Amino acid sequence: MSSTRALALITGANQGIGLATARQLASTGKYHVLVTARSLDNAEAAVRELQTTAADPTALAPIAIDVTDDDSIAAAVESVSSQFGHLDILINNAGIGQPEPPQVSIRKAFRQVFEVNVFGAMAVTDAFLPLLRASSYHDRRIVNVTSGLGLISMAGKEGYAFNANAWYAPDYRSSKAALNMVTAAMSVKLKQEGIAVVAAAPGMCRTKFTGGQGRKDASDGARVVVRAATEGAGEEVNGTYVSDEPHDGW
Repeated sequence: MSSTRALALITGANQGIGLATARQLASTGKYHVLVTARSLDNAEAAVRELQTTAADPTALAPIAIDVTDDDSIAAAVESVSSQFGHLDILINNAGIGQPEPPQVSIRKAFRQVFEVNVFGAMAVTDAFLPLLRASSYHDRRIVNVTSGLGLISMAGKEGYAFNANAWYAPDYRSSKAALNMVTAAMSVKLKQEGIAVVAAAPGMCRTKFTGGQGRKDASDGARVVVRAATEGAGEEVNGTYVSDEPHDGW
């Protein structure tokens, strides 16, 4: 399927920041947005909601992806390949903040969080790389949605509202720190292919993920993700950390 619109896929796009990101991209009329969720039913429900505000309701498609399931990822790649033959922008948004159920061993807790936030994001990226390489789009990008809690420079910073005294969460913090390092390494590796890899930290937004806590709406956080995915020249934003929050570096 050919289109003049850039083809963007967002994991975990049926709620929260992922849904808000899909809404903002779809409202511009410049993107064909692949809306993913762990189940096709959830992805289809999100598409129906997004179609009410999209510039072109036909420029949205539901895709099922469970980022912890390699077979699910492979099926999603096959679906995108057969329908479009390429991918222009990949946004790794799916993530969890704490293990389920909460009463688990420390080893299992870290494994559950890393399985989604790190291994899931990288498995999706690796699987979709051939389709990104097949794209002729002038500004191919991979955006990894991270968090200020993953910044080592800020974990012990006195007076910082989200330092480790205020928000301990070593499993979540370390998963996002790992995602940051993978982002930095991939940005070096893929630079020669003209694929920019960017980290986007939307900040703490009032979503189901945060239990409704936060200073920002999901739409505010999504604007950071959209900026990382679409603004500036790819070679200039490659390997950068995009955020509205104050920080002292990674």
